[in-house]
Amino acid sequence: MDSIVMCGYSVHRQCDFPEEIGGNRHYLIRLQSHGECGARLNDGEQFTLCKGDLLTLAPGDKLKLRKDKLSDDPADVSGDYYLICRGEWVTDWYREIGERKLTRVPPNESLLELWRLLIRETRRVPEAGDEEYLESLLRTFCLSVKRLLNQGQKGESDFIVFRMRRFIEDHAVEKLRVADVAEHVSLSESRAIHLFKEITGRSIVDYLMEVRLNFAIEQMKYTGSTLEEIAENSGFGTYSYFHRVFRRLKGMSPGKFRQRYREDVDWQE
Repeated sequence: MDSIVMCGYSVHRQCDFPEEIGGNRHYLIRLQSHGECGARLNDGEQFTLCKGDLLTLAPGDKLKLRKDKLSDDPADVSGDYYLICRGEWVTDWYREIGERKLTRVPPNESLLELWRLLIRETRRVPEAGDEEYLESLLRTFCLSVKRLLNQGQKGESDFIVFRMRRFIEDHAVEKLRVADVAEHVSLSESRAIHLFKEITGRSIVDYLMEVRLNFAIEQMKYTGSTLEEIAENSGFGTYSYFHRVFRRLKGMSPGKFRQRYREDVDWQE
């Protein structure tokens, strides 16, 4: 019979686990839900587990976790959902998902709700028929994980590009390089460029220019800042560069655009 050995949610402000997590006889499913922590799998190199990293490990896999940064900030914690299970059906399920060890997955509240249900049910005082019920829940949970993983590379890529776009939006007015965006999602520069273009149909630089331009237009409409100040505040640096980009994308100069906007506002009033 397939069964749950252990299921829960853990939070650590500081941890150093030299022992192996999961053991040699069971499967481990672990989702990093908050913060970061260091990890070492099968005595390999240490890597960082970030929010959204899903580990699916088989019997014999050796996982060690480490978080050695102790902070007074209560938000500086490592949080994770975990499930340790066993059974012949689970073994077949693991083969079907391709025996993957680590996958970055997008936020999925349905999976977390199912995980929380498993935690509640495994902590409840057992009653007659609970074994069959928990086995059914376990299989439903594993199939939900499989469905999430089977969204394939595209689903994972969408999530990575979403992170790149958010990073660009948050840092557009700074001296931002393509290399900075790639580093943020742990990709090579060439891979980040290709992936962003594949998913959005635009280049990273084009998207950066669009974000900067939209910010500049808001200032041109609603502030009294000079065009030179707007160019600097929006991340373009110099007015000449701002003028060149604006004319190329909008078909007119920034000054002409501002003049037309003010004329339209005056006419409406």
